[in-house]
Amino acid sequence: MLKFIVVTLLVLPQFVHAQKLEQIVAEAKKEGEVTLMASTSTFGGKKGFAELEALFAKRFGFKAKLNLSGGPSFPQMAARIITEQKAGTQSSTDMYLGSDGTYMTMHLEKALQKVNWSGIFPWVTKEMEIFPQESVLVYASFHGIIYNSNAIPKDKAPKNYEDLIDPALSPTWAGKMAIPAYIHWLVRLTPIWGKEKVLAFARKLAPLTGGRLRQGEEERIVSGEFPIMASTGGPLEAMWKWQAKGAPLVGLPGSAPATSSYYQLAVPRNSAHPNMAKLFIGFMVTREAQSVLEKQDHRSSHLVDGTILAKYVKANKLKLQDPKELNEVFQKEDTALEEELNKILLK
Repeated sequence: MLKFIVVTLLVLPQFVHAQKLEQIVAEAKKEGEVTLMASTSTFGGKKGFAELEALFAKRFGFKAKLNLSGGPSFPQMAARIITEQKAGTQSSTDMYLGSDGTYMTMHLEKALQKVNWSGIFPWVTKEMEIFPQESVLVYASFHGIIYNSNAIPKDKAPKNYEDLIDPALSPTWAGKMAIPAYIHWLVRLTPIWGKEKVLAFARKLAPLTGGRLRQGEEERIVSGEFPIMASTGGPLEAMWKWQAKGAPLVGLPGSAPATSSYYQLAVPRNSAHPNMAKLFIGFMVTREAQSVLEKQDHRSSHLVDGTILAKYVKANKLKLQDPKELNEVFQKEDTALEEELNKILLK
């Protein structure tokens, strides 16, 4: 009898979690569809969503419509959801996709449903819940350097941000280096370096610059117009994309630990299809869903075993910036620091 009780107690938590998941699946079947309002290229756009839809049906045993609706930027979408909640209307989107800064806003506004993600979905870990019981990490993207390996020989190539201002290396790109058209990549460094080091770095970097580029303009590095870009979001994704085409683009994290954007999904409190939303979000951190992100965008989560990013992190023994540090940075916005960095680099 005692053995039976012990076995029952050991199995019970798994059984409870399975029952919770089964209940969500049953309710999601009734809802039948879910909508994500975001960029039309999100998760590979229509093509990616068609693949996800087929894989979703295979995993959960029913067909559902996964809709991608073109929408505004992360901050604008967050503002819309909050406005709709205050007006007492349903959300325009069943899920919210955003990164660190906008998720802090959603958290503070209490705009997201509380969901026991790691309790419901056996493959979701607590580490994936950047905001516990609110958001789930879908993919991470390092911030770092990209350069043209034809223009910069290996023995002169930088290995981190600090190498960009090294007098022994910087003559290779002095006056020709592109910088981002924003300064938040440096703000993200403040928990690691401290404000004074960040400002000192920016002052030494400014005389070396030759222009500004936006994220997604890597082709101008590939073409040789600029030999190097001081920082961009997604340098690894850019490298994997362009090297697959035979281009001489190299990307690397800029700091240790590596600063990163953490892209998350969550369910707004006023979601029209909350159970489908929960099921879709849980699904997006399965290995099969991550394979679609890898195929379409070269993106993935380092916390899902076997992904391209997880393999890179392991092979290079990398440590990523603690997302809690970033949450604090965005919660306590330092406007004086941002203004000073703008004066130094973007005047």
